[in-house]
Amino acid sequence: MGFIALLMAGESLPGEQPSGLGQVGGISLLERQVRMALKAGAKAVWLVAPALPSDLAARLSDDPRLWRVPTAEALGERLAGETRSVLHLAPGLLIDERLVSHLVTDRAAPALLAFGGAAPAGAERLDSETHWAGAALLPAALVAEVAADLGDWELSGTLVRAAVEAGAGRLIVEEIPTYAPARRRDAPMIWARPQDEAGRAKATESLIAAAQKGCLDWPARFIHPPVENALVRLLMNTPVSPNMVTLFTGVLGFAAIWLFAVGQPMWALALVLIVGPLDGVDGKLARVRHQFSRWGDLEHVLDKVLEYGWFLALAVWLSKSHGLAAWLAAGGIIIFALAEAASGEFFRRFSGRQLDDWGPFERRFRLIGGRRNTFFWTLLPFGLAGAWWPGFLMILAYAAITFAVTQWRFCHAIGAYGRSVSEEVRRNFAGTAYDFLPKADPEAS
Repeated sequence: MGFIALLMAGESLPGEQPSGLGQVGGISLLERQVRMALKAGAKAVWLVAPALPSDLAARLSDDPRLWRVPTAEALGERLAGETRSVLHLAPGLLIDERLVSHLVTDRAAPALLAFGGAAPAGAERLDSETHWAGAALLPAALVAEVAADLGDWELSGTLVRAAVEAGAGRLIVEEIPTYAPARRRDAPMIWARPQDEAGRAKATESLIAAAQKGCLDWPARFIHPPVENALVRLLMNTPVSPNMVTLFTGVLGFAAIWLFAVGQPMWALALVLIVGPLDGVDGKLARVRHQFSRWGDLEHVLDKVLEYGWFLALAVWLSKSHGLAAWLAAGGIIIFALAEAASGEFFRRFSGRQLDDWGPFERRFRLIGGRRNTFFWTLLPFGLAGAWWPGFLMILAYAAITFAVTQWRFCHAIGAYGRSVSEEVRRNFAGTAYDFLPKADPEAS
């Protein structure tokens, strides 16, 4: 049945901007909350706000799932007879999407997200041990009752007090795992209620830092981040969307294909190395703005099309001097890369984890393993020396070694995962072990 979200712009002193309208990461905190609630699964968003800036109101009105009500009394009338739970986020709150996700999936209403230890500035005290972390999952009937009888009281705080009196459960922030699978690393939970420009600027920097993925190859880890972050800061306050960045990156990538094919490999390689950091900008911009689309996942398909297109285009040019060998080399590189990618995707679907991030060895090998970035940075010194054919063969050897190591670790990891989740698999491994091999610890995962 899902849930609905209740948001508000917040109150303000005369001449001041409501707390929810301040911008963090290129969009207002209110707009960010709307996007976050919808991505978390809200079937509708009800916004209590007597008025909004015209540009913000126009953007929000584009989504038919958002309803604006002018007063708390009107909200109470709207909620009459509603049976779905209500997710409420405090006005002006910047909160990590993982906290919201855990609240709406792990708890029954009424429930409050709470800090159990030292609380950041802006968190409201609930009792002697906990502070409210700005998110609550409430029964619609409770919200309707409070809204109908609100009078001159402030809605958000009154809802929290009513939830406490109703015996709301507590989801403690510090107990929620910080590992972020999509970013392949532990990422600190983002939480802030910025009150001024300095606070909003600090919150924006925390979003940019949190958008960084972990477990990367060495160019993406050491060379790309400063370029990516600078471009995100430049673009986040503009109308440029992540999909526009993806499209521009694709245009450069296809230009590199053409340049390789017509015998301008140095110019093509320069474009390829520029595409590297640009390829991370769209994802970071999307995470900083919380601006995702159903087309975003197609970026990974485009990445593969470009990568394999570059190898084929190199083969077009190199075949003029090396004939069939150039095509066989390109085919080998692509087959090894495809097989490595396929085994990684199977493992992700099977276990819910990235093979690259399975253990310490995998994380270290990802740093130096053969991938698009490492392949073409490896080609650079050969290209500068004019030795394109030896460089192409080096990439083939690099791809073969990477595939061999990845398959070894794939078998190791899938066996470890199977033993950890299935007693039958554990027995099968124990019963079919070869006598001349060391015996695995039956309790090992």
